[in-house]
Amino acid sequence: METVTSLPHACEGMAQAVEDARVPVVYLPKFREFGLAVDDHVIQAIEYCPWCAAQLPTSLRGEYFERLDQLGLEPESSEVPLDLRSDAWWRMEGLG
Repeated sequence: METVTSLPHACEGMAQAVEDARVPVVYLPKFREFGLAVDDHVIQAIEYCPWCAAQLPTSLRGEYFERLDQLGLEPESSEVPLDLRSDAWWRMEGLG
């Protein structure tokens, strides 16, 4: 589970929602992406905070998959470096 202090956007409403399993708002740290959980396998990305209307940080999903392509790796590969399995890859590059 993400801690509120590690979220790239955390107004009070968003912080509470991400921590509350009953609310379908999720944060995917690997992609720096907020979304609404539609079901167990589908997440609809959101661009604005539903509580304060602030624009959320741009998703890094595209950059993530470009990085994997450069390494010649598939997302499910056991060879994906540890930093690419979390938000470490974009935090180390100062993208946060």
